[in-house]
Amino acid sequence: MATNMVNLVVIPFHDWKKCEHEGFRTRDAHFMQEFGKHPQINKLLVINRPLSWAEMLLLKRRRYPQHGQIISQQREVYLSQVGEKTYTLDIVIPEVIRPLWMKRSWIPFIFGKSKITRSVNKALTQLEMDSSYAMFLSAPLFVPLVQNLSPDFWAFDAQDNLLKQTLYRNVPDLEKFYGFCLTNADFISANSAETTQWFHEIRPDARWIPNGVDTDMFSPHRVYLRPSDMQAIDPPIIGYAGKMQEMFDMEAIKGALVALPDINFAFIGQQLNRKWVKDIWQYPNAHYLGDKPYHLLPQYLAAFDICIIPYSLQRQHGGDPIKFYEYLAMGKPIVSAEIGGVGVFKDYKQVCITRTAEEFIVGLQQMVSDIKEGKRINSRPVPEEYLWKSKADQIVQAIIHGRSAPQA
Repeated sequence: MATNMVNLVVIPFHDWKKCEHEGFRTRDAHFMQEFGKHPQINKLLVINRPLSWAEMLLLKRRRYPQHGQIISQQREVYLSQVGEKTYTLDIVIPEVIRPLWMKRSWIPFIFGKSKITRSVNKALTQLEMDSSYAMFLSAPLFVPLVQNLSPDFWAFDAQDNLLKQTLYRNVPDLEKFYGFCLTNADFISANSAETTQWFHEIRPDARWIPNGVDTDMFSPHRVYLRPSDMQAIDPPIIGYAGKMQEMFDMEAIKGALVALPDINFAFIGQQLNRKWVKDIWQYPNAHYLGDKPYHLLPQYLAAFDICIIPYSLQRQHGGDPIKFYEYLAMGKPIVSAEIGGVGVFKDYKQVCITRTAEEFIVGLQQMVSDIKEGKRINSRPVPEEYLWKSKADQIVQAIIHGRSAPQA
């Protein structure tokens, strides 16, 4: 294989089957898609999370991807082709009780088992990738598998800081897994400046690669149908699209709902913590429209007059909101807490960056006032370097150049 080509193994935080079901809307999902199209990727193997019987029975999870072709099947191990050069590996684990009581600790536990290592190595051999491959890891939870493999080069790309997330921070050895990545990975990147600065304490070469957007999908120049569940909501509409959890600044949201009683607020996305956000729905101008398929998201953003990211700076996870770049690509006025990389765009006329609930409410009131008065809010396009294609290429080039560099 030419030195400027690479076989790549990806272990995503959100696996291929989950992305099929929910849409390829996360950072790792976008990277998988772009890697699969990249001219310097020879073959791409995606290692999906091993599937327990408990998940199959209780959550109705599929054994293998819905779209694609199974090219190998043996003892509940499925190797499928899902793209021109993209393959997935799915492994079914005959366990019911242990995944239930271990919860998220099950992930690193099962990735460390010899069956997983054997299955991965066999898939690499079948695909003729075993003689030379690089690896891309999107979470430290998969370190137990990495320790059992022998990639030529491996890259660790942090999404949110899991040590700050209530769902994951108590996973045993999580901090040790981060330490292993920082000590041993050949390339390290993160989606936020905050996480990158943390990594710099051990790895000064860690690279900050903010999130991006697909401007073919999110374009202000296309005509979008107004969603049926927004037909009865009168404009101007302030909209939020994304997950709803403890990062939500409830003081900012409730204050805005009270300060702008004649303005409708529309929320779409998953309620990860229903108790945290339940108070929002008592306001008559707050409308929760449910989670939406990712391919429909541009229609909803097109129907929003102002887009918001009402996060608490104290409770955020050190991540970079993809929704910000999608809002920006749609040419929407944005009021956002100063998290991730959004501060880079503070000079954009359509962007208002805030640090407190009070600033958030005032910024929103000013945006609404401008819209009511018919003032034009000039928008600037997303820079080329913020396309997912460009982000993925940074990682591919780092892998290729790192593999070809002389060893010390």
